[in-house]
Order: sequence, then structure tokens, then C-alpha cells
Amino acid sequence: MAVPVLIFVGFLVALAVAGIVANVRRRRALFAMAAVNRWDLVKNDRQLPESFGGPPFTEGHGRVARIVLRGHHNGRAILVIDYEYKTPGSDGDDTHHYWAACVDDLPAPLPALEVVPRTGRKNQIGGPGLLSGAPQFVRGDPAFDQRYLVTTASPEFAADLLDPKVLRLIASWPDFCWRIERDRLLTWGKGTVKPHWVQTSLNMLVTLAETFPQEVWRPARG
Repeated sequence: MAVPVLIFVGFLVALAVAGIVANVRRRRALFAMAAVNRWDLVKNDRQLPESFGGPPFTEGHGRVARIVLRGHHNGRAILVIDYEYKTPGSDGDDTHHYWAACVDDLPAPLPALEVVPRTGRKNQIGGPGLLSGAPQFVRGDPAFDQRYLVTTASPEFAADLLDPKVLRLIASWPDFCWRIERDRLLTWGKGTVKPHWVQTSLNMLVTLAETFPQEVWRPARG
């Protein structure tokens, strides 16, 4: 075997080993995070992804939550999901896709609504959205409407929810995608779960939920 080939093979082996080591460290950091916060940890949950209605949980096959963290953050029930699914590859082997999601439980079910950035949506968010085919909701705020794609089952609800206070908050998070699935508020992104992303995402979800105007809860709670 020629020397350049040996060097190249050695590089690939080193790269693979580095990836394995990094993943072990990441998982250990997640386990430590769960222990510090007294969160429950479950591995390889194949049922949880089926309980969601939008991407990335509706994509591909072989769907599995490799790691699920359940507990409370700032007094609210939360989920953290290290998620994987597969799609057929061009060479006959499956291609693996990795996504991270954080979920904040809401006090009552709300109409479905999804807010995603228009820029980079295909690569970082994936899929047609929870409400594929639904008409876009236009808030009437040019800066917001140009930056975000909003779909909802209830335009009236969207108009109430996306009040000036919520719009000001979202404006400070230009790449933040989120949606409501009944009593779940979630955000998601491409890649594996990392502790710093978990902390930031959970803080954002809790802040967003606590910013929702009170009038949106009255019909939901009866």
C-alpha cells in the first residue's frame, strides 16, 4: 500500500476515534447534567417520537430517542430528546440523521401553531412543518413577517398569542424555531443534544411560555 494511502487511512481512523471519544464525553456530560438537576434519564425510547406530530419526528424510519431526559426546569415540566432517524442512502445503506429537541409542558392544550425562521429553514429545521398545506399567518409586522413563517390551525389564536410583547421577545432570538402541539411547547435543531444547548433552549421556552398573554389561556382552560 502506497504511503499517501496509508496516511489517508490513518487520518480516517484518527477522525473516527476522535468522533467516538467526543460522543462519549457528550453523553457523560448529559448524564451529569441529569444527575445535578435530578432529571430522569431513559435510553432508546421508540414510543416517544410517535407522540409528536411534526418534524423531525415524522421523518424517515427507525425513529428512536437515544436519550430522553425528564424533569423540571424553573418549576416547569420539561423533556430533552436526543433523537435519531434514518433515510435510504444512495449507496444502499441507511443515512443517519441526528436532531435535538427540548419540550416545555404547557398548563393547558392550545391550538396548533408553528413559528420558524424563513432563512435556513430547509437545512436546520427540516420537513414541511406540523401544519403542511395550511395558509400562512401574517401578523402585520413587516420585520416579523419577513423573518418568520407562521402556520396555525387558528388565525384568531395566532393574532392573540403573537402580541407586541411576544414579538419583541422573539426579535431577540432570530434563529429560534418553535411550535405548539396541544400542551407541548417545543424547539428543535439539527445535531446531537449538547448540555449548553439544553440550558439555553429550556430557558428560552420557559421565558416564551411565561410571556404568552393571559387571554390565550382563558378559552383553553374553559
